[in-house]
Amino acid sequence: MGISTIQGLLDYVGIFGAKTAGQIKDNSGEYKKYSFDDYQKNAKYIAAYLDKVKHLKKGDMAAIYCENRPEWMITYLGIVYCGVWAVPLDAKLTDLEVKILMLNCKAKVIFISKSLYDNIYDEPELMKQINEFILIDEDKPLKRLGKKVKTLAEVLEEGMKCLSRVRFPVVRENDIASLIYTSGTTGNPKGVLLSNKNFAHQFNYLAKAIPIGQTDTILSLLPLHHTFEFSVELTCLFVGATITYADSFKPNRMLANIQETQVTIMIGVPLIFEKIYDGIMRQVKNLPIGIKQIIMGLYYLTAALNKITNNQTAKTTFGFLRKKAGLSSLLFVVSGAAPLNYKVAKGFETLGITLINGYGLTEASPVVAVNRLDRKIKNESVGIPIDGVEVKIDCSDSEGVGEILVKGANVMMGYYKNNSATREILNKDGWLYTGDIGKMDSEGYLYITGRKKNIIVTPGGKNVYPEEIEEKISESPFVLESLIIGVPESEHSKGENIYAYIVPNYEYFDTHGNMNSIKITTEFVEETIAKHVKEVSSSLPDYKKIRGWRIRTEEFQKTSTKKIKRYLFSGRDFLNY
Repeated sequence: MGISTIQGLLDYVGIFGAKTAGQIKDNSGEYKKYSFDDYQKNAKYIAAYLDKVKHLKKGDMAAIYCENRPEWMITYLGIVYCGVWAVPLDAKLTDLEVKILMLNCKAKVIFISKSLYDNIYDEPELMKQINEFILIDEDKPLKRLGKKVKTLAEVLEEGMKCLSRVRFPVVRENDIASLIYTSGTTGNPKGVLLSNKNFAHQFNYLAKAIPIGQTDTILSLLPLHHTFEFSVELTCLFVGATITYADSFKPNRMLANIQETQVTIMIGVPLIFEKIYDGIMRQVKNLPIGIKQIIMGLYYLTAALNKITNNQTAKTTFGFLRKKAGLSSLLFVVSGAAPLNYKVAKGFETLGITLINGYGLTEASPVVAVNRLDRKIKNESVGIPIDGVEVKIDCSDSEGVGEILVKGANVMMGYYKNNSATREILNKDGWLYTGDIGKMDSEGYLYITGRKKNIIVTPGGKNVYPEEIEEKISESPFVLESLIIGVPESEHSKGENIYAYIVPNYEYFDTHGNMNSIKITTEFVEETIAKHVKEVSSSLPDYKKIRGWRIRTEEFQKTSTKKIKRYLFSGRDFLNY
């Protein structure tokens, strides 16, 4: 690898000078731009402040709890430059979830947006632990918020004054860069330790697998605490590309960002591409009947000819549709973080938009494989392992299907303060047991066929751990047990939404009825369960909300160790229950 640490990356990006590194539309409707010089200079001011003013040392921690914006990445680079561990937090976490994670990592400094500060400032345990809140999106001093609050502008000013007096520690490739929590926001947190070497592997080799260059502009949509988005943005810094941060997730605003800044590459989850595809096809269906028939005829003809002309027919035929949709500047899009609906992949191909599918997981920092533009694109697969990554199939069956194992410089250092969990998935030879089931074909393409783990992946690419929600549901005395399952959003979608089977505690219902002179009817049981499910769901982030539920009158079948046999229940069965 050429550059082996994020400290080295920050020193390197100065070669791109005044070129725009990141931009976001502000309240005035203009794009606020930061050059590569700005990134380098401001990140070092932050590093100097943390070192000289806050006296944070190598191995201490600082958290980032903020929506996507250029300052997020600048802040991260500053934290890691001085050897401090960065703890990125999902901006959609509740105040309780933030408290659990912050108490677990014991970070005393947090970079935070003003709106999210307003959500957590009345948590007494957080206020006691954290000795400084740095408002990442505020320029003016806000003394009324107390002595513990500073703005990023104040931090930059103080860091600039002391930069010349700081001797930063040398950051080594095995030094931790990020502590990323993947679960446990309502229970025992599980934090992934990713090193400088892990991320350096990504930006060195992603740049070879995906052709991103200085002339490209990337649209940033996925949250930056997500390693897929984060590693792509590090790669953009490495090659000198520009990042446009979407100012909204509304389709019309997203498309405006693409048009206004001439975005050439879009990174997203399958749900985003499904919405774009559906939006284009909806426009076609709303056309007059004669024109619609002509276009749909061309659509099916193009789909057939693409196999012969390598998508050139589509690029020519449907240029007008791409222009009307605001996508004419796009060279290609990359899908990851969740299973891709192959129907959407074929639809994009037919419309002349190159889509490449990939695969990764946080523990692999995260990209393991991706389809390549210089080879045959097989979007029914997740592509070919990127350079420096070994993949093998463990305990494969007669069809070559088994658990996917990964090895390379991208594999995590382990789980934070959890050696037993680390040993479960990372063996002494460095192989990571992904928990995903798949196979490889004769050309080296990797296919994901299922999941060994219980994780449910939503259409938006969020991981949901069913045990966390089951624990909340089963807190009610009216519930004997529950099972959370993922139900496909549609017939063609592989992303899943959250549904529940619930076994009522009929004995408790009878006792409750006798004590309160209530006749226990089927309707009363259903109403009670419905009220409880609604309360539980309202306490959860949107992507974890329970979309539907069914009562099960019999207990679930269990193993000898009294664990529910989850494999007996599927989301598709739920729909036909």
